[in-house]
Amino acid sequence: MAKGKHSRAYVIGGIIFLLILTFIVVKGDMFINYTMSRKDALPVRAVKIDGAFKQLTKKRIADITGRLCAGQNIATLDLNVLKQALLQEPWVAQVAIKKKMPDTLLLSVIEHVPAAYWNDNGLYDAKTKSIFYPDLTMFNQPLVKLGAFRDNLCTEVYDSAVLFIRAMNNSPYQMIALYLDNVRCYTITLDNGTLLILGRGQQKALTRLNRFIQSFGHLGLSLNDVAYVDLRYDVGFAVGKKQAQSTSK
Repeated sequence: MAKGKHSRAYVIGGIIFLLILTFIVVKGDMFINYTMSRKDALPVRAVKIDGAFKQLTKKRIADITGRLCAGQNIATLDLNVLKQALLQEPWVAQVAIKKKMPDTLLLSVIEHVPAAYWNDNGLYDAKTKSIFYPDLTMFNQPLVKLGAFRDNLCTEVYDSAVLFIRAMNNSPYQMIALYLDNVRCYTITLDNGTLLILGRGQQKALTRLNRFIQSFGHLGLSLNDVAYVDLRYDVGFAVGKKQAQSTSK
C-alpha cells in the first residue's frame, strides 16, 4: 500500500511539475514576444550598402532607408516596404535586403546599365530587358536611340538594332536611331540624318539593309544629298533626295 501511495505521489508531482513548466514556457514566450514587438525594442541603428554606382549614390539610398526604418524594431520590420520604396528610384534595377541582428540592415543594390535611349524620355537596360525613366536632363551618354509604338516591343527592337549595327560594322554607315512603327516597319536613321526604310520583319529588314550597304556606293550619289532610301522592295530601292533650300533676297 505504501509503495502504491508513493507511486501516485510521484505521478501527481510529475504532472504538477509539467504544468508549472508549461506555464513558465508559455508566459516566457509571451513576455519575449511582447518585448520583441515593442516599437522601441531592437531599433534599427545602422545600414550597410553594397553596390557599384554611377548614377545612384549611397547617400540617396541611405536617406530612403533612414526615413522608413530608422528607430523601427528590426525584428518586426517589413523589409518589403523598404524594397518597394527603393525600387521606385528609376536607376535601381534590383534590391536584396537582409537583417543583421541586433540593429543593422544589409542592402545589396544593382543599378540599371543603360544600353540605349528609348523613345523620347526613357532608357533601355539590356541586362534586365526593361525600360526605365530617370531624369535625363543630366544624362548625355552617346547611346543609340530606339523606339516603338509600344513599350513591350523594346527587347525586339534592341535585338534588331544589334543585328543592324553588326551588319554596318565594316561599312561607312553608322546608325544613330531605330524605330518600329505601328505597322511594324523598321526605319533606321543614319548619323547624317538619312532615313533607311527597311519594312517589316527582322530578317527581311536585315537582308534589305545588306542590299543597301553593298549597292548604294555604286550609284554615284552623295548620301548627304539623300533624305531617305526606301528598301521595301524585293529588288532594288527608291531614293528620295533632299530638297534644296531656297534663299530669298
